[in-house]
Amino acid sequence: MASIFYDTFAILAAARLPGLAGPAEAATIALARLDERHIRCDPALAEGVCARAHVFEAQAVVALAGGLAPLEDIVLHDASMDARAPTLDVIRAVSVLRLRRSVARRAPEELLTAGALAGLLGLPGTAPDAGQPGDAAVGLPALARKTMSAPGKPWDMPRFDAADTAADDLESDSSDAAETEPLDPGEAEPARDEGRAGVFADVDALNARARRALGAYNDVNNDARRQRLSLADPAYDQAGRLAAWRQAAAAAGELPTVLGAAVGIDAWQTLQPSQHQGELGFLLAAALLRRRGLAAAHLPALALGLRATRWRWRPDQAPAARLAGLLAAIAEAARLGNAELDRLSLARAVMLTKCAGKSKNSRLPELVALFLAAPLVSVQTAAKALKVSPQGVEAMLADLGAARPPERTGRKRYRAWGIL
Repeated sequence: MASIFYDTFAILAAARLPGLAGPAEAATIALARLDERHIRCDPALAEGVCARAHVFEAQAVVALAGGLAPLEDIVLHDASMDARAPTLDVIRAVSVLRLRRSVARRAPEELLTAGALAGLLGLPGTAPDAGQPGDAAVGLPALARKTMSAPGKPWDMPRFDAADTAADDLESDSSDAAETEPLDPGEAEPARDEGRAGVFADVDALNARARRALGAYNDVNNDARRQRLSLADPAYDQAGRLAAWRQAAAAAGELPTVLGAAVGIDAWQTLQPSQHQGELGFLLAAALLRRRGLAAAHLPALALGLRATRWRWRPDQAPAARLAGLLAAIAEAARLGNAELDRLSLARAVMLTKCAGKSKNSRLPELVALFLAAPLVSVQTAAKALKVSPQGVEAMLADLGAARPPERTGRKRYRAWGIL
């Protein structure tokens, strides 16, 4: 079991703080340059870089956990345009993607409060149920909540209570007694068949009880209940680990910004406040960078940088090696952000060459801006955004010719294009 205490200054003393000054300065300069470019570049270009950073970060989080989620599958599943059945890794990546979008829209001061962090971890009493405000107020566990399902759903099952248990146990005991009672010598196969029928009745009763218990637990009538469908160790003490991480983050606030973010990731990986969301450490470290003003215009993709360095964090490593590797990952994330900005700038320049000579009323430049801002664009979304007909969008796509972004669905109908 991991420790629920993280001594920030002891870690820094063991890591020899002067030896981390060089990597911390390099990462700071790289992040500051990227943030300044975000501020000064075209808004559509900055929006497109941020949107793609969310997708790349979601893919990197799954990859660091040993999963595989192709970029095309992530963006298609996020847009409800799946070309094939999504895998669990793709579903998890889309969940991380949507969480990053939500965090990017919120102020970092709001995200890093005790209540917001407890809500992210799903601690009891932090996510009130709209249908049952009283349950969340008293912090009742999900298994103890008596909620009735709406009829007509395939997962609707009768509820499991003590009366049903007693009735089922009574039936089981009576059938067991009937089975163990000695048979009359005159009876033959019919009595043996009746005994078998009793055994099957017991199995049916057991299955019915299991269905009722699962139906009471797997109540998925709203988003709040669907989010509670996870296995958790009640002795894990998520609240204590989260409090220890918040203390470490507060102590890291006295350090240089990038070094404080590296300490935040290291503390999260060491304490593991969440049993199921280990990727939150990268997200919260990015929020720490935003709160300190070093990444005010974007949300850094720190997991992407860690994946690109091909270095992996391990608890048995020395503190100096852990923090130096995390600082290198932050610097690599900034380098990849600058490279993505250059790539999108080149793609815009190529597509704008097709706009030369068009009339002033042409919507083709607006379609180019839409391709930059969104990772995936379909004919329907473009027609709605540009307020033109679908046939007009098809004509503009034909005008782009070879400069048109690749088609991502592989279908002849309901297609989508995107720069990934």
